[in-house]
Amino acid sequence: MTDVSKPDFEQNLADFGSARFTQLRPGQRQVLTTYADQHLDTADLAIEMPTGEGKTLLALLIADHALTRGWSVAYLTGTRQLAERVEEEAEDLGLDVVRFAAKDYGGAKLDDYHQAQAVGVMNYWVYFNSDPKVGAADLVVFDDAHLAEQPLSGLQTLRIPDKLGPARQLYQTICELVVAHTDAYPGLRAMLDGTARPGTPPELLSFSDWAAIASQAHDAIAASPLVTNRELKDEMRYVWPTVRDHLTQCGVLIGPSGIEIRPYHPPTALNTQYSRAKQRVYLSATLGSMDDLQRRVGGGPVTRLTTAAPLPPGATGERLMVLNPSAEHPFDQNVLGWALAQAQAAGGRAAWLCASHAEADTLQETLAAYGQQVYRLRPGDDSMVDTWSRVASGHLITAGRYDGLDLAGDLCKLVIITTVPQASSEFERFVVAYLGDASFMRHRVGQRVTQALGRANRESTDRSLYLGLDPSFAQILADPAVRKSIPAGTEPTIRAALEIYDQGWDGTLRACATFWQPATQTPESGGTAAPASPRRKVRPGRNISGSSDVSSADAEVSAATDLWLGDHGGAAKKASEAAVQLATAGETEHAAFWRYVEAHAHFDRGRAQDLAAARKALEDATAGGPRTTWFRRLSRTVADLEGYEQTADDTDRFFLAWDEWRREAGARLDRVLSEGRALLTGSHDQQCEGLTRLARLVGASGERPPRTEQSATDCRWTWSTVKRAERRVWEVKTVPKGEPKPLIRSDVNQLLGQIEVETRRSAKTRVFGCLLTPATTTKADAAEAAHDKIVLVNHGAAVRVYDMLADRLRQYDALCGDNNAEARGEARTRIEALLPQEDGWLGKLLAPSRGRLVTADDVAAIFPST
Repeated sequence: MTDVSKPDFEQNLADFGSARFTQLRPGQRQVLTTYADQHLDTADLAIEMPTGEGKTLLALLIADHALTRGWSVAYLTGTRQLAERVEEEAEDLGLDVVRFAAKDYGGAKLDDYHQAQAVGVMNYWVYFNSDPKVGAADLVVFDDAHLAEQPLSGLQTLRIPDKLGPARQLYQTICELVVAHTDAYPGLRAMLDGTARPGTPPELLSFSDWAAIASQAHDAIAASPLVTNRELKDEMRYVWPTVRDHLTQCGVLIGPSGIEIRPYHPPTALNTQYSRAKQRVYLSATLGSMDDLQRRVGGGPVTRLTTAAPLPPGATGERLMVLNPSAEHPFDQNVLGWALAQAQAAGGRAAWLCASHAEADTLQETLAAYGQQVYRLRPGDDSMVDTWSRVASGHLITAGRYDGLDLAGDLCKLVIITTVPQASSEFERFVVAYLGDASFMRHRVGQRVTQALGRANRESTDRSLYLGLDPSFAQILADPAVRKSIPAGTEPTIRAALEIYDQGWDGTLRACATFWQPATQTPESGGTAAPASPRRKVRPGRNISGSSDVSSADAEVSAATDLWLGDHGGAAKKASEAAVQLATAGETEHAAFWRYVEAHAHFDRGRAQDLAAARKALEDATAGGPRTTWFRRLSRTVADLEGYEQTADDTDRFFLAWDEWRREAGARLDRVLSEGRALLTGSHDQQCEGLTRLARLVGASGERPPRTEQSATDCRWTWSTVKRAERRVWEVKTVPKGEPKPLIRSDVNQLLGQIEVETRRSAKTRVFGCLLTPATTTKADAAEAAHDKIVLVNHGAAVRVYDMLADRLRQYDALCGDNNAEARGEARTRIEALLPQEDGWLGKLLAPSRGRLVTADDVAAIFPST
């Protein structure tokens, strides 16, 4: 019998007679009263409460009322450890619960759960999987709600990682199918050859290109051991039966770490574990916008529970966030050394929060090379948290997990966020690189940073240090759209981090050292986050628009779901609606993406009139559109639909690299460029470092290989064209003082050996050597030896390239204004006219010079006169 009378939660708590839970806290009382008055039958309800304010008890009382109504209840958590904690609190309350885990379901336990006699407690992966043993519940509680995105999207995401074994074979097979079909994707050559840097933006295959090779890709995937070999137990084996009949309804992203074949948003409304629930309650201390919560879960619109008065703030103890103040990357020696020094100060234990599995893999290898003990947490298998918690020291590494980990108390005093949390999947990497005005992505960054700052601070007695290793953290956290998503209680921590950042390495190291001092030894002038001088006058601040100001998620999710189902008309209509809403909100590139999805829906239907509709959708999207990289890609898709192929050129690579650098450096860009030039004109070691900055300017990836490598070169450049991957190995020659001597044969011989090593390492990549020298003449035997394998570059030529491109990047940055798509497109149009006009100019400039030196005059000649 269902009881729909209004519950009295305070009386319900008293009726339990719990010794531990005797009364409701004020915040719990406010939320439960509002729930009883307004939301007993709200289908999708979000409840946000500060950390430490008792969300679990609140949810258990709601679950108790659901059982009274005759509803079955599933309580979902991020880890088995958190499920055990919920079970413990339920037992202390006096509420009947049964806990499920993989291969641990029982008979009587399942019966009690299905008959609504007990609350079923489990982690997300036990409830949402391809073959759930636990039936759908009437009430589903999503604790740490954003974690649901991983298992829900994973059900329809076929991920093919680029790692040794059958996965790499399949990855390369699909890449080869693409490059054999079209040369529209310049980044694919380096990905296929394994020379693309980890942060290279993924390529979104146009739906027409994917349709042309989908049948061959289907056969390759179906024949892969990852699908056919039961003993491998690869996740692909379980996902493939779901995806194989929907390949052409999917978006396909190819990045350097893997291929993702997935719907544009998870079609969770089709999942019976979700859809059969009468109510779904989403809990978190950092819910963010309801629009983006719906986008991530892939379900229906979500209603936020709003109390009559603000909830009391939570007590999270003391926390200090410190950011990498340099331009060095997270795993560079100095930055990683700083992080490991803090781990030692913390007693040898640290939790590392990585954005993606590829990043976590790199970190794991790096820490192991340093002789560190590593414990890797993977989705659906959280036993590693237990193992790590029992050892005296070690490093817990997670991927895409900023919520749903409780590391408070003495368990962990140091949490390290390796990169800005905006690239947990290839789709997110695509959005960051190509859809610069998609505000939901900046909103997620603020939300995830807030979540990360709660991992080791759960109680008023907790005291923890948080490190942000990415050099772009300060610029991102100062972004108004990001700050808008950070709650008031976290604002002081972020502000203090930015103030310490402004003090450079000296202030950073001082803040860390002060934090680890016992309280009795803290200097009088100290404190872990000494604020800067107070502002003279408090201002109201800017009114910033963002993801909370546009509600397109319902149309987006409906479009993705309809496309998955084959309802092409419905998908096109909903995608068009999303595009209109986003365009109205000023998100031009994001709106054009959903016009692209509209075109995809028409194209997949396949009739002649549908192909015409697909062309029209894209023509409408691109007509008068800004000349950004995303709009250039859309124009190529239009050309393809019209029957002719528009080949990609080098300029996209330029502006993708420059936009990434601008995001990373922010207001420091001019200083960073000036520092790069100073490096390029300094000592031998400084010139090697300066070459990595020059690589970014020319749109290449530059790195200094570790000296442990065989025949290590001074610097290595990699970039990709539509025809091939290109690599240049640099050898730097300097002279102490005076007039440089002519270049001699022994200088060339050393570089020839390095070229041979690199050629063996990357057999499909075109490898040449670059000898950077102050010399103005060359000995005949040296010129002959270098003839067809080495370009001889006079130092002045490298500096001239740097100066010319740095000037254009500065102009581009200034012209981008407030960084909307229109401003960036106009800036690109103006700057393109000042760049070398010949396609593939970099590869030609750095082609073997037949023994002659490339000079500054040669460089000046390839740039248009201004």
